[in-house]
Amino acid sequence: MVEMLGVLAVIGVLSAGGLAGYSKAMYRYKLSKTIDVASSGLREFSFFIKKDVSGYDADKEEMAQKAKSTGLLPDCEVAQSQLSSDYQVCRVPLGEIYPRFFISEGDGENYYTYMMYVTLLSSQTSACVDFLARGWDQMLPERFWRHGKIWLTSDKGSQLINLSAQNALSVGNLLTPCSNVCASGAAYCSIVFDFSGYTN
Repeated sequence: MVEMLGVLAVIGVLSAGGLAGYSKAMYRYKLSKTIDVASSGLREFSFFIKKDVSGYDADKEEMAQKAKSTGLLPDCEVAQSQLSSDYQVCRVPLGEIYPRFFISEGDGENYYTYMMYVTLLSSQTSACVDFLARGWDQMLPERFWRHGKIWLTSDKGSQLINLSAQNALSVGNLLTPCSNVCASGAAYCSIVFDFSGYTN
């Protein structure tokens, strides 16, 4: 009987360790897939604004579908937003991605506005840190970052993430803003990539 209890205890410890390892592996997988879709949206952006897309516009509920069909977010899995029934998003394992892209014409030049909301709906604080510490400043040429920024927003507040050559995004300098904005109890946590400028 004692030996049987010992065997059961060992099996219990191994099972707990296996479950913890599985949970960590699944989180890493979901994080990686979410980063893949978001990074595709940034990489394609620099090519997208060179296309003949003057006057590009779409109602907010159609933005995800238009981003997919025009190649801005080619890997988008279009779905209804979990936060609002008013618009569609790109579904990703850790939440959803909502693109906002406009090009307006004026004085012979095309002016673009591109905002990509990566909204985390699970593992928010840790996912916020892990997501942002992936070298996003290297995804686009420097000229885009001169007029671009990253900020965090949730129902708990907002905070600008300072991005520069002297202030690379790392776990150390992301923990505080991610904890402040995406703390447990926040209904959602959105990482917003925000760019604007002239296409010429």
